[in-house]
Amino acid sequence: MKPIALLLVCLLIGSAAGYGIAYRDASLPNHFGPITDPDQSWKSIPISDDAPQAVVEGGTVFVFGRMELNSVGKHTFIVRNEGQGVLELTMEGTTCKCTMADLKEGDKLEVAPGESTEIKLEWRPKSYQEDFAQTARIATNDPRNSLLELRITGSVVQAVVLDPAEVRFTNLAAGETRKAATKALSYKESAFEIKDLSVTGEQSDLVSVTQRPLTEEELKQANGALAGYLLEVEVKPGLPLGTNRHTIVAHTTSEFAPELEIPVTSFIVGDISVIAVKKYDRDKSLLYLNKLKKSEGAATKLFLIIKGPHRDSVSVKLDETFPKYMKVEVGEPESLNNGTVRKIPLTVEIPAGVPEGNFLGPERKDLGKIALSVEGHPEIKEVNIGVYFSVE
Repeated sequence: MKPIALLLVCLLIGSAAGYGIAYRDASLPNHFGPITDPDQSWKSIPISDDAPQAVVEGGTVFVFGRMELNSVGKHTFIVRNEGQGVLELTMEGTTCKCTMADLKEGDKLEVAPGESTEIKLEWRPKSYQEDFAQTARIATNDPRNSLLELRITGSVVQAVVLDPAEVRFTNLAAGETRKAATKALSYKESAFEIKDLSVTGEQSDLVSVTQRPLTEEELKQANGALAGYLLEVEVKPGLPLGTNRHTIVAHTTSEFAPELEIPVTSFIVGDISVIAVKKYDRDKSLLYLNKLKKSEGAATKLFLIIKGPHRDSVSVKLDETFPKYMKVEVGEPESLNNGTVRKIPLTVEIPAGVPEGNFLGPERKDLGKIALSVEGHPEIKEVNIGVYFSVE
């Protein structure tokens, strides 16, 4: 057979086979329902007249533009209920700090028809990013939109640099006043100014900060900074022993860093120190009792070690405990090392049968607390001990 004739025969056989397969498939049942026009739109789900409707004023995305690594970003979304029913909002999750009427994750907020509520987002970039984004997810009972995703986006740039990024005071004596400094340097804005300064943290009145613009000579030494300020921090006597943490908040004229946060850490040492039978963090003045069983409770001992020229005149008494059911007894002093050191025992007890509770932080105000008042020492007036524990 000639090649052309053979090719024609093959084409005829293939066409017949294809027609047979197509006929077979067309005769088979369609388990996915009748064939429909792919352009046909789905019918809308019926919405009752008394349903709520969540509307975010200005949209669910806020573009902040550019900001500095050390600065704090803030934005408030307004959610309005334009429906006839009560709108319920529940925090589902967030990648940044999100405040919804002071509710915690999982709590429910109700918004009446015609009313609105604020959802505040706050973010602190941890690294330089060209495409920075954070999201808060809010569940709703709006049948049109069961999940609101509130999103902030922008770029994190290096426009203002803190040198150093943190102010630290190490081995600061209880009665000592000491100063340290940092510089806020602007590399993109020559008109950079610091408008005001404040200090946050416990006993913040004992930490002060002043500012002055850098001189031209100081700016030349700052590797090309266009403007800058010297921030001088002073720590005064009176802070409790151990580690104290404060934050300097600086409001500026910078487009990139309208608000700067500068950590201040001071470690206070003195004639009174604490040792413990169980784990005790000297830097944080923190006793670890960890997770306790409600039926068992727990007890342990601490010791105040008193040195220095005022050791024999020092007396200690319990001022308060938190929670109140925590029992602390101050024992009799004992002389050590030929009278050069005095030791005062403290018995700490969490009784069995107390209410369940969580005192694991993360903030110090969320921990348990032992507050002792000190008499007979010219500088040290109190000793505060945090207690890390929970009762289950």
